[in-house]
Amino acid sequence: MTTRSNKAVKHTAPLVLMSLMLGTAEASLPEGYRIAIEFDQNIEGVAPEMLDWWWNNIRTEERFISWNPEQHISFELVSPPADPDSLDIAVGTVQNISEYLGGFTIDTQVTWAEPYNTDAGDYQLVAEIEFQRLQDISIPGNGWLVYDYQPDENLTGTDVHVTLLLPDVAAIAFPGIQTTLTEHLRSDLTRTSEFLPELFQQEFIETELESRGTYRVEKNGFWLKTVIVDQEIKGLTPDMMNWWWDNIDSSYRYKRWHPTAHLSFEWLEAPESPNNTTYSPGAVQKVDEYLGPYKNSLLITWLPKEEAADRVEYEHWLYAQTDLAGLNGIMPQDMIHEYQMNDTGDGIVMRSTFNVPFFLNWVMPGFTDELGKHALQEMQMLQYFLPELFAEQNLEPVE
Repeated sequence: MTTRSNKAVKHTAPLVLMSLMLGTAEASLPEGYRIAIEFDQNIEGVAPEMLDWWWNNIRTEERFISWNPEQHISFELVSPPADPDSLDIAVGTVQNISEYLGGFTIDTQVTWAEPYNTDAGDYQLVAEIEFQRLQDISIPGNGWLVYDYQPDENLTGTDVHVTLLLPDVAAIAFPGIQTTLTEHLRSDLTRTSEFLPELFQQEFIETELESRGTYRVEKNGFWLKTVIVDQEIKGLTPDMMNWWWDNIDSSYRYKRWHPTAHLSFEWLEAPESPNNTTYSPGAVQKVDEYLGPYKNSLLITWLPKEEAADRVEYEHWLYAQTDLAGLNGIMPQDMIHEYQMNDTGDGIVMRSTFNVPFFLNWVMPGFTDELGKHALQEMQMLQYFLPELFAEQNLEPVE
Protein backbone atom coordinates (compact mmCIF):
# COMPACT_ATOMS: atom_id res chain seq x y z
CA MET A 1 0.00 0.00 0.00
CA THR A 2 1.40 3.37 -1.04
CA THR A 3 1.04 6.29 1.35
CA ARG A 4 1.91 9.94 0.99
CA SER A 5 4.69 11.39 3.08
CA ASN A 6 3.92 12.72 6.54
CA LYS A 7 5.54 15.99 5.46
CA ALA A 8 2.79 16.61 2.91
CA VAL A 9 0.08 15.84 5.43
CA LYS A 10 1.55 18.17 8.05
CA HIS A 11 1.87 20.97 5.49
CA THR A 12 -1.79 20.76 4.48
CA ALA A 13 -3.40 20.04 7.83
CA PRO A 14 -3.01 23.51 9.42
CA LEU A 15 -4.66 25.16 6.40
CA VAL A 16 -7.64 22.83 6.50
CA LEU A 17 -8.06 23.04 10.25
CA MET A 18 -7.84 26.83 10.12
CA SER A 19 -10.70 26.71 7.61
CA LEU A 20 -12.75 24.63 10.02
CA MET A 21 -12.13 27.14 12.78
CA LEU A 22 -13.16 30.09 10.60
CA GLY A 23 -16.15 28.46 8.91
CA THR A 24 -16.67 26.40 5.79
CA ALA A 25 -17.74 28.99 3.24
CA GLU A 26 -15.92 28.34 -0.03
CA ALA A 27 -14.06 31.63 0.23
CA SER A 28 -12.32 30.44 3.39
CA LEU A 29 -11.32 27.00 2.11
CA PRO A 30 -7.77 26.28 0.92
CA GLU A 31 -7.19 25.50 -2.73
CA GLY A 32 -8.39 22.06 -3.75
CA TYR A 33 -11.05 21.80 -1.02
CA ARG A 34 -14.46 22.71 -2.37
CA ILE A 35 -16.40 19.85 -0.80
CA ALA A 36 -17.73 21.02 2.56
CA ILE A 37 -20.47 19.28 4.51
CA GLU A 38 -22.03 20.65 7.69
CA PHE A 39 -25.07 19.47 9.60
CA ASP A 40 -26.43 18.92 13.11
CA GLN A 41 -27.64 15.61 14.52
CA ASN A 42 -29.24 14.67 17.83
CA ILE A 43 -28.56 11.22 19.27
CA GLU A 44 -31.22 10.31 21.80
CA GLY A 45 -30.12 8.18 24.76
CA VAL A 46 -26.39 8.57 24.11
CA ALA A 47 -24.30 10.71 26.49
CA PRO A 48 -21.20 12.54 25.20
CA GLU A 49 -19.00 10.37 27.43
CA MET A 50 -20.27 7.30 25.59
CA LEU A 51 -19.02 8.73 22.30
CA ASP A 52 -15.65 9.59 23.87
CA TRP A 53 -15.31 5.97 24.94
CA TRP A 54 -16.56 4.54 21.64
CA TRP A 55 -13.90 6.22 19.50
CA ASN A 56 -11.27 4.31 21.51
CA ASN A 57 -13.17 1.04 21.56
CA ILE A 58 -14.44 0.26 18.06
CA ARG A 59 -11.43 -2.09 18.09
CA THR A 60 -12.68 -5.06 16.03
CA GLU A 61 -14.08 -5.72 12.58
CA GLU A 62 -17.09 -7.42 14.16
CA ARG A 63 -17.99 -4.26 16.08
CA PHE A 64 -17.38 -2.03 13.09
CA ILE A 65 -19.61 -4.07 10.78
CA SER A 66 -22.41 -4.54 13.31
CA TRP A 67 -22.41 -0.76 13.83
CA ASN A 68 -23.77 -0.27 10.27
CA PRO A 69 -24.04 -3.63 8.45
CA GLU A 70 -25.37 -2.18 5.19
CA GLN A 71 -22.36 0.09 4.65
CA HIS A 72 -19.45 -1.09 6.80
CA ILE A 73 -17.33 -3.78 5.10
CA SER A 74 -14.02 -4.21 6.93
CA PHE A 75 -11.90 -2.76 9.72
CA GLU A 76 -8.25 -3.08 10.71
CA LEU A 77 -6.71 -1.42 13.75
CA VAL A 78 -3.26 -0.32 12.57
CA SER A 79 -2.17 1.72 15.60
CA PRO A 80 -4.31 0.93 18.64
CA PRO A 81 -5.25 3.57 21.21
CA ALA A 82 -2.64 4.00 23.89
CA ASP A 83 -5.25 3.85 26.66
CA PRO A 84 -8.62 2.48 25.53
CA ASP A 85 -9.85 2.32 29.13
CA SER A 86 -10.06 6.10 29.31
CA LEU A 87 -12.43 8.82 28.14
CA ASP A 88 -9.56 10.82 26.66
CA ILE A 89 -9.65 10.31 22.89
CA ALA A 90 -6.45 8.51 21.91
CA VAL A 91 -4.74 10.86 19.44
CA GLY A 92 -2.66 8.87 16.96
CA THR A 93 -5.01 5.89 16.74
CA VAL A 94 -4.97 4.66 13.12
CA GLN A 95 -7.52 2.37 11.47
CA ASN A 96 -8.01 1.09 7.92
CA ILE A 97 -11.68 0.88 7.01
CA SER A 98 -13.68 -0.14 3.97
CA GLU A 99 -17.22 1.11 3.37
CA TYR A 100 -19.82 0.72 0.63
CA LEU A 101 -21.13 4.21 -0.14
CA GLY A 102 -23.21 5.31 -3.11
CA GLY A 103 -22.33 2.26 -5.19
CA PHE A 104 -18.58 2.50 -4.49
CA THR A 105 -16.32 0.54 -2.19
CA ILE A 106 -14.24 3.24 -0.53
CA ASP A 107 -11.07 2.35 1.38
CA THR A 108 -9.62 4.90 3.77
CA GLN A 109 -7.08 5.19 6.54
CA VAL A 110 -8.54 7.18 9.42
CA THR A 111 -6.38 8.76 12.13
CA TRP A 112 -7.61 10.42 15.31
CA ALA A 113 -5.93 13.84 15.30
CA GLU A 114 -5.32 16.44 17.99
CA PRO A 115 -8.48 18.45 18.82
CA TYR A 116 -8.04 22.03 17.66
CA ASN A 117 -10.97 23.86 19.23
CA THR A 118 -13.61 23.20 21.86
CA ASP A 119 -15.49 26.48 21.69
CA ALA A 120 -18.33 24.86 19.77
CA GLY A 121 -18.95 22.28 22.48
CA ASP A 122 -17.52 20.43 25.42
CA TYR A 123 -16.32 17.46 23.37
CA GLN A 124 -14.57 17.08 20.02
CA LEU A 125 -13.28 14.37 17.71
CA VAL A 126 -10.97 15.30 14.83
CA ALA A 127 -10.27 12.61 12.22
CA GLU A 128 -7.89 12.77 9.26
CA ILE A 129 -9.11 10.70 6.29
CA GLU A 130 -6.67 9.38 3.68
CA PHE A 131 -8.27 7.86 0.58
CA GLN A 132 -6.42 4.74 -0.50
CA ARG A 133 -5.43 4.37 -4.19
CA LEU A 134 -5.82 8.11 -4.72
CA GLN A 135 -2.43 9.07 -3.31
CA ASP A 136 -0.73 9.38 -6.71
CA ILE A 137 -3.43 11.61 -8.17
CA SER A 138 -2.94 15.36 -7.88
CA ILE A 139 -4.46 15.66 -4.42
CA PRO A 140 -3.93 18.65 -2.14
CA GLY A 141 -4.23 16.71 1.10
CA ASN A 142 -6.42 14.41 3.11
CA GLY A 143 -10.02 14.81 4.20
CA TRP A 144 -10.97 16.01 7.66
CA LEU A 145 -13.99 15.05 9.75
CA VAL A 146 -14.83 16.94 12.95
CA TYR A 147 -17.52 16.08 15.47
CA ASP A 148 -18.28 18.81 18.03
CA TYR A 149 -20.77 17.49 20.56
CA GLN A 150 -22.38 18.31 23.87
CA PRO A 151 -25.38 17.24 25.97
CA ASP A 152 -28.69 18.25 24.46
CA GLU A 153 -31.02 20.70 26.18
CA ASN A 154 -32.98 18.00 28.01
CA LEU A 155 -29.83 16.11 29.09
CA THR A 156 -31.27 12.95 27.53
CA GLY A 157 -28.95 12.72 24.54
CA THR A 158 -26.21 14.43 22.59
CA ASP A 159 -26.24 17.19 19.99
CA VAL A 160 -23.52 16.72 17.37
CA HIS A 161 -22.31 19.32 14.89
CA VAL A 162 -20.62 17.58 11.96
CA THR A 163 -18.08 19.23 9.67
CA LEU A 164 -16.48 17.30 6.79
CA LEU A 165 -13.97 18.69 4.29
CA LEU A 166 -12.85 16.58 1.33
CA PRO A 167 -10.31 17.23 -1.42
CA ASP A 168 -11.78 17.86 -4.88
CA VAL A 169 -10.39 14.59 -6.23
CA ALA A 170 -12.81 12.64 -4.02
CA ALA A 171 -15.76 14.01 -6.00
CA ILE A 172 -14.07 13.03 -9.26
CA ALA A 173 -13.33 9.49 -8.09
CA PHE A 174 -16.70 8.99 -6.37
CA PRO A 175 -19.48 11.00 -8.07
CA GLY A 176 -22.28 11.98 -5.70
CA ILE A 177 -20.10 11.38 -2.65
CA GLN A 178 -21.18 14.59 -0.92
CA THR A 179 -24.85 13.57 -0.61
CA THR A 180 -23.97 9.96 0.13
CA LEU A 181 -21.61 10.90 2.96
CA THR A 182 -24.15 13.16 4.62
CA GLU A 183 -26.66 10.31 4.76
CA HIS A 184 -23.97 7.87 5.87
CA LEU A 185 -22.68 10.00 8.73
CA ARG A 186 -26.22 10.63 9.98
CA SER A 187 -26.84 6.89 9.94
CA ASP A 188 -23.60 6.10 11.79
CA LEU A 189 -24.40 8.61 14.53
CA THR A 190 -28.04 7.66 15.08
CA ARG A 191 -27.26 3.93 15.10
CA THR A 192 -25.05 4.32 18.17
CA SER A 193 -28.24 4.66 20.24
CA GLU A 194 -29.07 1.03 19.42
CA PHE A 195 -26.04 -0.51 21.14
CA LEU A 196 -23.71 2.04 22.75
CA PRO A 197 -25.54 2.79 26.05
CA GLU A 198 -25.57 -0.88 27.04
CA LEU A 199 -22.01 -1.51 25.82
CA PHE A 200 -20.66 1.55 27.66
CA GLN A 201 -22.44 0.51 30.86
CA GLN A 202 -21.14 -3.05 30.74
CA GLU A 203 -17.57 -2.53 29.59
CA PHE A 204 -16.64 0.87 31.02
CA ILE A 205 -18.92 1.71 33.95
CA GLU A 206 -19.21 -1.78 35.44
CA THR A 207 -16.11 -3.65 34.26
CA GLU A 208 -13.45 -0.94 34.06
CA LEU A 209 -14.44 1.56 36.75
CA GLU A 210 -15.40 -1.04 39.34
CA SER A 211 -12.00 -2.72 38.88
CA ARG A 212 -10.21 0.37 40.20
CA GLY A 213 -11.15 -0.15 43.85
CA THR A 214 -12.85 -2.43 46.36
CA TYR A 215 -15.84 -2.38 48.67
CA ARG A 216 -17.03 -4.47 51.59
CA VAL A 217 -20.26 -4.65 53.59
CA GLU A 218 -20.15 -5.08 57.37
CA LYS A 219 -22.79 -5.46 60.06
CA ASN A 220 -22.94 -2.42 62.35
CA GLY A 221 -25.03 -3.13 65.44
CA PHE A 222 -28.62 -4.33 65.15
CA TRP A 223 -30.04 -1.74 62.73
CA LEU A 224 -27.24 -0.83 60.40
CA LYS A 225 -25.09 -2.12 57.58
CA THR A 226 -21.84 -0.29 56.80
CA VAL A 227 -20.52 -0.12 53.25
CA ILE A 228 -16.81 0.76 53.02
CA VAL A 229 -15.33 1.68 49.64
CA ASP A 230 -11.58 2.13 49.03
CA GLN A 231 -10.11 3.44 45.78
CA GLU A 232 -7.37 5.50 44.19
CA ILE A 233 -8.39 8.22 41.72
CA LYS A 234 -5.76 9.55 39.33
CA GLY A 235 -5.54 13.20 38.39
CA LEU A 236 -7.39 14.62 41.40
CA THR A 237 -6.20 16.65 44.38
CA PRO A 238 -7.84 17.20 47.77
CA ASP A 239 -8.54 20.84 46.86
CA MET A 240 -10.51 19.72 43.81
CA MET A 241 -12.67 17.46 45.96
CA ASN A 242 -13.08 20.11 48.67
CA TRP A 243 -14.34 22.57 46.04
CA TRP A 244 -16.56 20.04 44.25
CA TRP A 245 -18.96 19.36 47.12
CA ASP A 246 -20.37 22.90 47.11
CA ASN A 247 -20.21 23.29 43.34
CA ILE A 248 -22.08 20.32 41.89
CA ASP A 249 -24.76 22.95 41.25
CA SER A 250 -26.71 21.56 38.28
CA SER A 251 -28.12 18.44 36.70
CA TYR A 252 -25.62 18.97 33.89
CA ARG A 253 -22.64 18.64 36.24
CA TYR A 254 -24.36 15.90 38.22
CA LYS A 255 -24.85 13.79 35.09
CA ARG A 256 -21.22 14.25 34.10
CA TRP A 257 -20.37 12.73 37.48
CA HIS A 258 -22.17 9.53 36.46
CA PRO A 259 -23.65 9.60 32.93
CA THR A 260 -25.76 6.44 33.25
CA ALA A 261 -27.00 6.58 36.87
CA HIS A 262 -27.41 10.24 37.81
CA LEU A 263 -30.68 11.86 36.72
CA SER A 264 -31.19 15.26 38.36
CA PHE A 265 -29.80 17.63 40.99
CA GLU A 266 -31.01 20.74 42.80
CA TRP A 267 -30.03 22.67 45.90
CA LEU A 268 -32.85 22.98 48.45
CA GLU A 269 -30.52 25.01 50.67
CA ALA A 270 -27.67 26.44 48.63
CA PRO A 271 -24.13 26.53 50.06
CA GLU A 272 -23.30 29.78 51.86
CA SER A 273 -19.75 30.02 50.56
CA PRO A 274 -19.22 27.85 47.47
CA ASN A 275 -16.27 29.62 45.84
CA ASN A 276 -13.48 28.15 47.94
CA THR A 277 -12.05 24.82 49.07
CA THR A 278 -14.29 24.16 52.05
CA TYR A 279 -17.84 22.84 52.06
CA SER A 280 -20.80 24.59 53.70
CA PRO A 281 -22.55 22.73 56.58
CA GLY A 282 -26.31 23.07 56.29
CA ALA A 283 -26.42 22.94 52.49
CA VAL A 284 -29.12 20.50 51.33
CA GLN A 285 -29.44 18.90 47.92
CA LYS A 286 -32.12 16.75 46.33
CA VAL A 287 -30.91 14.19 43.81
CA ASP A 288 -32.53 11.51 41.70
CA GLU A 289 -30.33 8.60 40.71
CA TYR A 290 -30.16 4.89 40.05
CA LEU A 291 -28.31 2.51 42.34
CA GLY A 292 -28.17 -0.53 40.10
CA PRO A 293 -31.79 -1.18 39.07
CA TYR A 294 -33.24 0.93 41.90
CA LYS A 295 -34.32 4.52 41.30
CA ASN A 296 -33.98 6.66 44.41
CA SER A 297 -34.78 10.23 45.37
CA LEU A 298 -32.46 11.41 48.13
CA LEU A 299 -32.00 14.42 50.38
CA ILE A 300 -28.34 14.97 51.29
CA THR A 301 -27.32 17.46 53.98
CA TRP A 302 -23.75 18.61 54.59
CA LEU A 303 -22.92 18.23 58.29
CA PRO A 304 -20.21 19.99 60.36
CA LYS A 305 -16.85 18.47 59.56
CA GLU A 306 -15.68 18.30 63.18
CA GLU A 307 -18.52 15.92 64.12
CA ALA A 308 -16.76 13.13 62.19
CA ALA A 309 -13.19 13.94 63.22
CA ASP A 310 -12.86 10.80 65.36
CA ARG A 311 -14.11 8.54 62.54
CA VAL A 312 -11.61 9.36 59.80
CA GLU A 313 -8.05 8.38 58.92
CA TYR A 314 -7.26 10.66 55.96
CA GLU A 315 -6.49 14.40 56.02
CA HIS A 316 -9.64 15.69 54.28
CA TRP A 317 -13.26 14.61 54.50
CA LEU A 318 -16.90 15.40 53.82
CA TYR A 319 -19.55 14.41 56.37
CA ALA A 320 -23.20 14.23 55.35
CA GLN A 321 -26.64 12.91 56.26
CA THR A 322 -28.69 11.13 53.63
CA ASP A 323 -32.45 10.55 53.70
CA LEU A 324 -34.85 8.95 51.30
CA ALA A 325 -37.08 11.77 50.05
CA GLY A 326 -40.41 11.63 51.90
CA LEU A 327 -38.80 9.93 54.90
CA ASN A 328 -36.70 12.86 56.05
CA GLY A 329 -35.44 12.24 59.59
CA ILE A 330 -36.88 8.71 59.75
CA MET A 331 -33.96 6.27 59.99
CA PRO A 332 -31.45 8.79 58.58
CA GLN A 333 -28.25 7.49 57.08
CA ASP A 334 -24.84 9.09 57.08
CA MET A 335 -21.81 9.01 54.83
CA ILE A 336 -18.20 10.12 54.95
CA HIS A 337 -15.91 10.65 51.97
CA GLU A 338 -12.33 10.97 53.27
CA TYR A 339 -9.28 11.45 51.06
CA GLN A 340 -5.68 12.61 50.75
CA MET A 341 -2.89 12.67 48.16
CA ASN A 342 -1.58 9.26 47.18
CA ASP A 343 2.05 8.25 47.74
CA THR A 344 3.07 9.03 44.15
CA GLY A 345 1.48 12.49 44.07
CA ASP A 346 -0.55 11.87 40.91
CA GLY A 347 -3.98 11.45 42.48
CA ILE A 348 -5.84 10.78 45.70
CA VAL A 349 -6.76 7.81 47.80
CA MET A 350 -10.36 7.85 49.00
CA ARG A 351 -12.42 5.91 51.50
CA SER A 352 -16.20 6.26 51.46
CA THR A 353 -18.24 4.96 54.40
CA PHE A 354 -22.03 4.63 54.29
CA ASN A 355 -24.20 3.62 57.25
CA VAL A 356 -27.61 2.43 56.03
CA PRO A 357 -30.56 0.60 57.64
CA PHE A 358 -30.26 -3.16 57.22
CA PHE A 359 -33.84 -3.52 55.98
CA LEU A 360 -33.03 -1.69 52.74
CA ASN A 361 -31.64 -5.01 51.52
CA TRP A 362 -35.09 -6.51 52.09
CA VAL A 363 -36.89 -3.79 50.19
CA MET A 364 -34.22 -3.61 47.47
CA PRO A 365 -32.31 -6.93 47.35
CA GLY A 366 -28.59 -6.33 46.94
CA PHE A 367 -28.89 -2.62 47.78
CA THR A 368 -25.67 -2.42 49.81
CA ASP A 369 -23.67 -4.08 47.02
CA GLU A 370 -25.13 -1.67 44.49
CA LEU A 371 -24.20 1.24 46.76
CA GLY A 372 -20.57 0.08 46.91
CA LYS A 373 -20.38 -0.33 43.15
CA HIS A 374 -22.00 3.06 42.56
CA ALA A 375 -19.44 4.82 44.76
CA LEU A 376 -16.61 3.30 42.72
CA GLN A 377 -18.24 4.26 39.44
CA GLU A 378 -19.07 7.88 40.21
CA MET A 379 -15.84 8.79 41.96
CA GLN A 380 -13.73 7.34 39.13
CA MET A 381 -15.63 9.51 36.63
CA LEU A 382 -14.45 12.73 38.30
CA GLN A 383 -10.95 12.50 36.82
CA TYR A 384 -12.37 13.03 33.33
CA PHE A 385 -13.76 16.51 33.91
CA LEU A 386 -13.08 17.89 37.40
CA PRO A 387 -9.42 18.92 36.89
CA GLU A 388 -10.34 21.11 33.91
CA LEU A 389 -13.42 22.52 35.66
CA PHE A 390 -11.47 23.33 38.82
CA ALA A 391 -8.70 25.03 36.81
CA GLU A 392 -11.25 27.54 35.47
CA GLN A 393 -12.21 28.81 38.94
CA ASN A 394 -11.06 32.01 40.62
CA LEU A 395 -11.30 30.93 44.22
CA GLU A 396 -11.74 33.13 47.25
CA PRO A 397 -9.25 32.67 50.11
CA VAL A 398 -10.42 30.48 52.97
CA GLU A 399 -10.84 32.51 56.15
